[in-house]
Amino acid sequence: MTKKYYEAINWNDMEDKVDKSAWARLNDIIWEPRHVPVKEDKKEFLQLPSPVRCTLLHVFSALSFSSGLQMKSGIEQIKVDAITPEEAAVLNALQYLESIANKSYSYVLRELATPEEVDNAFDWANNSPYLQKKIHILNKIYQRGDALQKKAGNVILETALYHSGFFAPLYLFGQGKMVRTAEIIKLALRGTSFSGIYPGYKFRLGYKKLGKTEQEDLKHWIDNLYDELVKNEEKHIRLLYKGTGWTEDALHYMYYSVNKAYLNLGFPGKYPDTSDTINPVLEQGVIKSAVFEDFFYYTNDHSLNKFKEIK
Repeated sequence: MTKKYYEAINWNDMEDKVDKSAWARLNDIIWEPRHVPVKEDKKEFLQLPSPVRCTLLHVFSALSFSSGLQMKSGIEQIKVDAITPEEAAVLNALQYLESIANKSYSYVLRELATPEEVDNAFDWANNSPYLQKKIHILNKIYQRGDALQKKAGNVILETALYHSGFFAPLYLFGQGKMVRTAEIIKLALRGTSFSGIYPGYKFRLGYKKLGKTEQEDLKHWIDNLYDELVKNEEKHIRLLYKGTGWTEDALHYMYYSVNKAYLNLGFPGKYPDTSDTINPVLEQGVIKSAVFEDFFYYTNDHSLNKFKEIK
């Protein structure tokens, strides 16, 4: 009898229906940045106040910085712990979408700014102590943490910390400005939403298998991690939005998003921020009645799917 080192994957007999659903939906949202005519926003970009222009460029370089970790290492390390081949395949799809989003952030910078401004924006991100600290903390977890710790780190980055940067283009979009640039963010959000929801679902499956003491210890570890990352992100936001008058609104949006990260892990939200505390300008063009069962719901001409949290 032949010794078996490996077996074929039978996709007709998936163990988890969520894997099947996620795979199908992820393949429906593959996109290409160059199909969005961001250059048509350049005239409007040049008319924005100088601090806003600076913030917008820094937003996209910061997103590129953080997304690079996910593209190269974060999702790859989570995939190491995949229980089934189908789960690994879904994570492959999420990694590909992360790569597309990462490319799109550079694409926006190229279309809006001069080569010198692009270089300056990336220098700003590379030299930011808060971005460096965030990536250092998360990368240590990806390299040394256990399967559930890695998923918890991934969820707060994808579900919450990215939104420090997402706020600016979405806020401008709520005012009817920079609509093509915001379209890039909305397309990226489809992938980041799944990258929070799907690992969060897998986290909950693993968490339920732990004993009570192990659950308490892990929850305590997550609270400490999230507190550290949030404090660091507050400093990043204050620097990023300096001079725009948007700092407090961006902070509220970040806290709201951290609550979503907790919910994706199956825990109650920690902060009082809800969709009711989000700046109405943001809500007008972007978020409509975002409740705990939903992730985001866009109500505009380029509406996205309504993301139901995976139960």
